Amino acid sequence: MKSKEEILNSYNTTGNDGLPEISAPDLLKAMEAYKDQWAEAAFIAARQLKDSDSGYAFVTYADYASHALQQIRQQEQNHDEFAEAITLAANSVLPHFIPHDRSAQEFSFNFAMQGKTYTALYKKDAEGYWQLNSWTAAI
Repeated sequence: MKSKEEILNSYNTTGNDGLPEISAPDLLKAMEAYKDQWAEAAFIAARQLKDSDSGYAFVTYADYASHALQQIRQQEQNHDEFAEAITLAANSVLPHFIPHDRSAQEFSFNFAMQGKTYTALYKKDAEGYWQLNSWTAAI
């Protein structure tokens, strides 16, 4: 396993004064490399605690990391699709809740979707149109 210094040195460059230096993006890469190295070591150590490998879903750390990344992307996609559905539902009932007071700059209302209640907060934009600012699951 590489030490912190070895990882940092692999990203170092030499400045005009001859001293080693590292750019911010390279420092971030070095930190990620160090983190990944220790995460893989922890994965291997956890596997060695068991008597057999048969109970593990992932053979290597790379398999585990790839699966975890796919899970994160799937969750992000599901959240984005759900947020789109919430926005569509809120915008479809918006005309029923627009305040009569033209000086109002924001308002909120509750609506139901898929058996749950949500609160939509709308604010007026610079052109005077109502825009969904945020939404939350109502309690």
